[in-house]
Amino acid sequence: MIGLFSHLKRLDWVLLGALALVFVMGLLIFYGSAESRQIFWRQLIFGSFGFILILALSFFDWRILKENSFFTIAIYAFGLVLLFILFAIGAKVRGVTSWFRFGVFNFEPVELVKIILVAVLAKYFSSRFIELHRWKNIIISFLYAGIPAGLVLIHPDLGSAVILLVLWFGMILLAGIKTQQVLAIVFLVLIAMLAMWNYGLADYQKNRITSFIYPDRDPLGGSYQSRQAMIAIGSGGLFGKGIGRGTETRLGFLPEYETDFIFAAIGEELGLLGIGTLMLGWFIIFYRFYRNILLASDNFSKLFIAGIVVVLSTHFVINIGANLGFLPITGIPLSFVSNGGSNLVSLCVGVGIVQAMKARIYYKGSDRDMVLLDS
Repeated sequence: MIGLFSHLKRLDWVLLGALALVFVMGLLIFYGSAESRQIFWRQLIFGSFGFILILALSFFDWRILKENSFFTIAIYAFGLVLLFILFAIGAKVRGVTSWFRFGVFNFEPVELVKIILVAVLAKYFSSRFIELHRWKNIIISFLYAGIPAGLVLIHPDLGSAVILLVLWFGMILLAGIKTQQVLAIVFLVLIAMLAMWNYGLADYQKNRITSFIYPDRDPLGGSYQSRQAMIAIGSGGLFGKGIGRGTETRLGFLPEYETDFIFAAIGEELGLLGIGTLMLGWFIIFYRFYRNILLASDNFSKLFIAGIVVVLSTHFVINIGANLGFLPITGIPLSFVSNGGSNLVSLCVGVGIVQAMKARIYYKGSDRDMVLLDS
């Protein structure tokens, strides 16, 4: 029992508290009306399960991800198999075949694949840290991200495919490559984007982008959601209209407020004070992750934690950017806030492994000085 309490004391409770804060703000919006009360209870169940999962995984010996190549490749293959199976038995929601349906619950495997990819890339980059600049290693690492991104794009889920590729690019930048290579990758990305526009994107995906660039061309079509989101945020004022009293949110003017536009719903019902509280929570979350990166004493841990930050920050920027009209709408949720058990539970897996890294190691500044607390 003493060992258990000692272990729990070593967890990053400030990080967990900040995650709980932003999670509760989403719950407040779901509790605000009878129509979303079912979402509230379902999200509360997922959140409770996720917290238990974090505590359980804090006991996980994460070194198996770093040292056992077979295990890491096996979970990567498992993720790819899940994406393949979707083509046969996946449920289609809003035109995208990305979910397995189990009664009233849906599971989106790409959310778990994001965390798996973080582990795979962290292992690959940390084991080739000195020779990472070789194009062979850059190409192989890209294939690790490109294969699942291609499968997701076929579903078609452009937003998740973008996140997988941004994850690869962010982690390879953090791992360290030459400036010339970065410029070459950016050039290839521009060519790929041009090809995607001409041959890869569906009409509704193109419409979202053109509506973002030229909102006045179709104010009641593709740009309608962004306009309503900004109206909702602006109408909230300093203190908001009150939970459950948002006219844009509750009367159907703001579609998908539980997921895509949860930020706008918070702005309308909780006002600038609510948005400020939410942003404070996210500032603490990113700061604590950054602090754990600095404390980590081996490259795998640093890259794994950094990869989780890339996933979280990409969701954060894309979702809030779409709510504020800075970015096109892609259907990406605001992690830990938007409705969605797959994203929530999968990220809890990543946070749990980060907690295991913090709880099981004394950080001395080098691999030689690393002391396992349970050894």
